[in-house]
Amino acid sequence: MSPTKTSSRLYVKGIFTGYKRGLRNSHENTTLVKIDGAFNKNDAQFYVGKRVVYVYKGKNAVARVGKHPTKVRTVVGKITRTHGNSGSVRAKFTRTLPPQAMGNRVRVLLF
Repeated sequence: MSPTKTSSRLYVKGIFTGYKRGLRNSHENTTLVKIDGAFNKNDAQFYVGKRVVYVYKGKNAVARVGKHPTKVRTVVGKITRTHGNSGSVRAKFTRTLPPQAMGNRVRVLLF
């Protein structure tokens, strides 16, 4: 009898909901992410310090050293703290996410 194989997820899904903002000003350097399965502050606290990745496709394929060209591109960030009481988190990305990405999926890496 073979040992049972446990599934090891590498990431959980999240949604880029918008930028951190006050009443009148938005701060685009910090993004808000709603993580699937996180429903309160304690659930969201687990993800603080984890990496978050926005994956998208560009128009042209970009050459990579030693690999085939690809249209897939990423913007990497880090979850800095929780936001509110309902499982949202704040994340800082290396490049500011474009406004067209609002409502799109991001990946929160679990390693």
